[in-house]
Amino acid sequence: MIMNSGNAIVNPSHAPATSSDETAYWKSGLGSHTLLGFETRYGEAQRMAAEAKAKRKTSGKCCKVADPDSDAARFRREAIELRLTVRDRLENGFVLPFDRDIAGRWRRAFAEEGLRSENDPILKLFVTLVPKGGRARASNDKATLDVQSRSKLLTLDYAYIELNKEFLGAIRIDCDGVFAAPGHLLLGLEELVRDGKIPCLPHIIVGDLLDDGTYHRPHFIFLLPPRTAVWKSNNKRCRRDIVRLFLGVSSGLTKALLPLGADPAAPATTMRMKNPLSPLWHTMTPNRHDMPTLSDYADWVDTRSSREALVRQAAAVQSGMGLKASNVTFNTLRERGTALLIEWHFTPDTRMRGSKAALADHLHVALEDYARTMELDDTRVSYVIAKVADRLAMEFDPAKLQGGKNRQRLLHVVEGMTNVRDRQRAGAEFSQGVRRERSLEKLVAAYATMLERSETLSPERLASRAGVSRSTAYRHFSACQQICANRCIDKKVGITPCNNNPEQVQGETANSESPHGSVDLESPSKKSAVDGFPLQRKTKTATSV
Repeated sequence: MIMNSGNAIVNPSHAPATSSDETAYWKSGLGSHTLLGFETRYGEAQRMAAEAKAKRKTSGKCCKVADPDSDAARFRREAIELRLTVRDRLENGFVLPFDRDIAGRWRRAFAEEGLRSENDPILKLFVTLVPKGGRARASNDKATLDVQSRSKLLTLDYAYIELNKEFLGAIRIDCDGVFAAPGHLLLGLEELVRDGKIPCLPHIIVGDLLDDGTYHRPHFIFLLPPRTAVWKSNNKRCRRDIVRLFLGVSSGLTKALLPLGADPAAPATTMRMKNPLSPLWHTMTPNRHDMPTLSDYADWVDTRSSREALVRQAAAVQSGMGLKASNVTFNTLRERGTALLIEWHFTPDTRMRGSKAALADHLHVALEDYARTMELDDTRVSYVIAKVADRLAMEFDPAKLQGGKNRQRLLHVVEGMTNVRDRQRAGAEFSQGVRRERSLEKLVAAYATMLERSETLSPERLASRAGVSRSTAYRHFSACQQICANRCIDKKVGITPCNNNPEQVQGETANSESPHGSVDLESPSKKSAVDGFPLQRKTKTATSV
């Protein structure tokens, strides 16, 4: 009988006698031919492996102890420790063994059993948006995220998490509000849904629940349906219009949630957020059924709102100063903040070396000091300062420090105007008024200087000294005369009173000449030049926007 062993064809009845350690090969019909049989490549590999194993046994190398400092030994130990840690997390839950400072505040020791996503389909969907272990970035400090563990389960215990930034499957809205309880926040959100401001409740709400029951600075997370994530990449096939729609929907939801304290300064595509699966936060999933698509959201919210306009509106809402006063203060603080960034960048200053969150804190402190010097000690101004500092820090770009545009500067002027022509007309009138006030400031400063030097005054000389046109000097010459004659110099210009002699007749210079030169002010033809201005005018405040 012929037997096929797979590696060689052997006829046992005609096989030559061999030792137990040798392999015999035989093929039927060969007789006394020197060919013993055939050997496959797999059979050759097996034979060589067997020979190497037998050689190791005889030499005793298998008993040699592995180097404990080698990379293989270290990887083996880490793998064993990781498996034990994961098993302990699944069996005993999350345990904070002692009090410590986590996520910005002191937290007491506690324990939480099980996993939050075990019986919650919304949180299970959230888990699928987190990159796999070894690529997921997390931290207990939102400013410094990094890979913490090769296990995704252990990574999801950290306070802050970063979702997949290439496929955007969630819309995160930051909120600066502080609520009496989580239930009060839900009532406010349900009211917005009833009014048609937003299409549905957020799928996930995660915030900080303090011991006194107050709910602080929650994040609203709106999930997109499965397999509808937005692809955001530098690849030329990536559709930029879909990415813009995602940003527009994020801005629209932020605008709708402004009454609850939504923060428009937070970037929309960083995918950093408070981790709803972390035991350190209080998490709610009030919406498990309605999951609109990106197009459905676009039908409900205003996707045309710019981030700059939303930041200014948020400052007005949170400060309670009103849109006009808040926007004027915002403009002043923004100009000062931009000047500080330019100074710190080109110095260079150590305050520019940290993260953007740290830079925003430095700007906040500096702008608070500036507000006190400008007599803006109102506690409501701190809300405007916070928005200005966050906005400037988040959009900071050294290449754009100089020559940038201050968009939405006239938001308080054109608010409510839908017609483009009306907005342009209102903006032109406002800009014309600002230019008129600045020209008057230059003329008053030049007029006062010429009076102090006892120079002969005329509209032509005043125009040359102030650097304005003659027509502008003729138009404001009477106003300059009245302001200086009544010692009512604008405080912002910083000019000293021009008439130090109380016995000197108003309207005359130190050499008894008229401010108009040798013009007779009693002449009817010249007296009309000062008509329309009160002779006893005591204040003149020039506002600069």
